[in-house]
Amino acid sequence: MFDSICATYTGSDGELNRDLFSSSVDCIKILDLQGRLGQLNPGGVVALELSAPEQILGKTWWEFWPEDGRMLAQNAFESAKNGKVSKFNAFCPTAQGTPRWWDVVANPVFGADGQVREVMVVSRDMTELFMARQALHDADLRKDAFLATVAHELRNPISAAHNATELLKLKAFDHVRTAELAQMVQRQLGHMSRVAEDLLDTTRIRRGEIRLSLVRLDMRAVVYDTVEQLQSAVQAKQHRLTVDIDAAACLVMGDHTRLVQAVGNVLGNAVRYTPEGGVITLALRRAGDIITVRITDNGMGIPAERLATIFDIYSQVHKSTERKSDGLGLGLSLVRALVELHGGTVAAASAGVASGSCFTITLPAAPR
Repeated sequence: MFDSICATYTGSDGELNRDLFSSSVDCIKILDLQGRLGQLNPGGVVALELSAPEQILGKTWWEFWPEDGRMLAQNAFESAKNGKVSKFNAFCPTAQGTPRWWDVVANPVFGADGQVREVMVVSRDMTELFMARQALHDADLRKDAFLATVAHELRNPISAAHNATELLKLKAFDHVRTAELAQMVQRQLGHMSRVAEDLLDTTRIRRGEIRLSLVRLDMRAVVYDTVEQLQSAVQAKQHRLTVDIDAAACLVMGDHTRLVQAVGNVLGNAVRYTPEGGVITLALRRAGDIITVRITDNGMGIPAERLATIFDIYSQVHKSTERKSDGLGLGLSLVRALVELHGGTVAAASAGVASGSCFTITLPAAPR
C-alpha cells in the first residue's frame, strides 16, 4: 500500500499531484539533483516537528540522518537520481529530538523529456510498529530465558532426588543416613512443588482465575507466619533479621495464605540477595487507613535500569550468568498481582548495586 501511495504522487506528465502532496500525513520531500531540499509538504512539517519548512529547505537531505542511516539515505538518493525506486528503513530523530523510525521510499520524478529532473522522498513514521515489534522480540527473548531457567530450576532437584533414591536402593545405610537421604528427597520435591505452584499461580492470575478468601485478619499474624517459614533460610545465612511490628492491631480484609505468599516472596528475595551475615529489617505499621509492610536489606541492591521493570513477569533482579539461583522471575510479579488483588500497591527502591534495597507493600486497613 505504501508503494502505491508513493506512485500516485506523480502523474503521467511528471507533475506532482498537488492535492496529495498537501494533504498527506506522510513526510514528502522534493530534492534537486544535488540532494538539496526544495519542497516539504505540511504533513512533513508536523512529522519532523518543525516550526516551518524553511528550517530545512536548501539543505542536503542525507545530512539530517544519524551516521547509521546517512549512507542508506545517500544511496537511496543516488538510485532515484539514476531512475530507480529505492527503499530503506532507519532511525532518525525529529527536529525536537523525538526518536522516530521511518520507512523511506525515494522515487525519481521524470520530466517531459523522460529525464529525471528531481527526486521525491516519502517517509512514513513507523515508530509504533517498530516499538511493537521490538516489544515482541524482547518478550520472545525473555520467554526463551525463562524456559531455560525453568529447566535449570527443575534439573538440579531432580538430579539430587534421583541420586538419593539410587543410594537408598542399595539398602546399605543405617536409619540415620536413610532418614537424611529421605529428607533430601523431600526438600527437592518441595522445591519442585514451589516452582510448579508459581507457574500455576501466574497462569491463574493472567486468566483472572485467582479467587481470594477474604476475611478480617491481622497483618501481624501474616508477618509472624512469614518469618517462621523463612527462619531456617535466615539462620543458614546467619542474617540479622529485625522484626519491628506495630503494637496496635493492623487489620485488613485479606486472604491469609496469599498475603503470606506475597510478603514471603519479598522477604525471600531479601534473604537470597543479602550476603551471609547481612542485615534485614521487616517493619509493619499502621498510619490512618493504610497498613504498610516494609522490608529493607543491605544486600546486592537493584541496578537503576531494573527498577522500572522489576515487577514485570519473567523479570529477574540479577541476570548475571554467574548466578545460578535467581529463580524464575515470577516472584515479584506474583507479589504485585496478589497485592493489587487486595487493593494495595507494592514499590521497590534502591540506591543501586551493592546498596541494598527496600520493598514497601501498602494495603487498605479494614473498615472499623
